[in-house]
Amino acid sequence: MISDLFSLFEKLDKSGGWFFQFLSYFFAGVLITVFVVYVIRLWKGEINWLGQPTQELIEGEGTSELVASHELLRKELEAATEQLALAQEEAQMLKSLYDELDQKYDDETYSTSQIMYAASEVSLALYDQPNFLKNRDDVYDNLLDYLINTLKDFREKSPRIVIHVKHPNQEGLLVHFTHSSGFTHRVKEYMPPIFGSAAGRAWRTQDLYYIPDVESSEYEYERKARSSRAYRTLVSVPISAGTEPDSCIGVLSLTGTPVNAYEKIELERVVLFTKLLFPLILTEVRNPEVNNHSEMGTEKGS
Repeated sequence: MISDLFSLFEKLDKSGGWFFQFLSYFFAGVLITVFVVYVIRLWKGEINWLGQPTQELIEGEGTSELVASHELLRKELEAATEQLALAQEEAQMLKSLYDELDQKYDDETYSTSQIMYAASEVSLALYDQPNFLKNRDDVYDNLLDYLINTLKDFREKSPRIVIHVKHPNQEGLLVHFTHSSGFTHRVKEYMPPIFGSAAGRAWRTQDLYYIPDVESSEYEYERKARSSRAYRTLVSVPISAGTEPDSCIGVLSLTGTPVNAYEKIELERVVLFTKLLFPLILTEVRNPEVNNHSEMGTEKGS
C-alpha cells in the first residue's frame, strides 16, 4: 500500500509538481491560521504562552485553595471536638463532685438532726428523772436508734448496740446495761471479761477498738462456742468524760453484718454519742434506785 502511494506521488510529480505546491500552500495556510488563533486567544487571556487554558488553571488553583481550606476546617473541627470532649469530661467531674457534696451535706444534716434529738432527750431525762425511770427502756431505745440512724446504709448493715458497765459484784467482768432492738434475751446474760473480749479491751485501753472481721484471729475477741453470731464487724467504744481512767463508766459495742462495715466518720459519730450518753448513764451507775431498773447486780445479770 505504501509503494502504491509513492508511485502516485511520482506520477503527480512528473505531471508538473502542481500537487506539492498545493500542499505547501495548504500547510502554510493552516499554520498561519493556527498562529492567528493562538495570538487572538492569548490576547483575550483565554490561554497562556504555553497554550494552556487559563480557566482550567484558575479552577485548579481554586480547587487547591478549597482543599487547603477544607483541611484547615477539618483540623479546627477536630480541635473543637477535643475541647468539647474535655469540657464535657470536666463538667461530668464537677457534677459528680457536686452530687457527692450534696450527698455528704444531706448526710451531715440528717446526722446533726439525730444528734440534736438525742441531746434533747438526754436533757429531758436528766431534768425529769421520775418520768425517765418509768420509761427507761423506751428512752434508751430512742437514743440508740438515733445513733443507728446516723450510720450509712444502716438497713444493709443491720447494726445492733449493747452497752456494758462494770459489774458491781464480780471483778474482771462487765455486765449488761441496755441494748438496742434486734437482740435475743440472751444478750443480757453475756458478761464480757475485761481481759479477752473486745469490750474489755476498750475498757482497759480507754480507746476505741475496731474489729473489721471478728473471724480473724489477730483481734482480741471472745469467741463463744455455739454462738449464733450474725455479724462480722465489731466496734467497742469506752463511755467516758475524758481520758482519765476513773471517768470510764461503761463500753458501747456496735456490730455490723458485713466485713469492715464502718467508715471513719461513722466511728466518730459513735464516739460522739457515747459522750452524749455519759451523763445519763452516770446517773444510773451512781444511783442505787436507778440501778434496780438495769441488769446490774441482779440474778439474771450476775
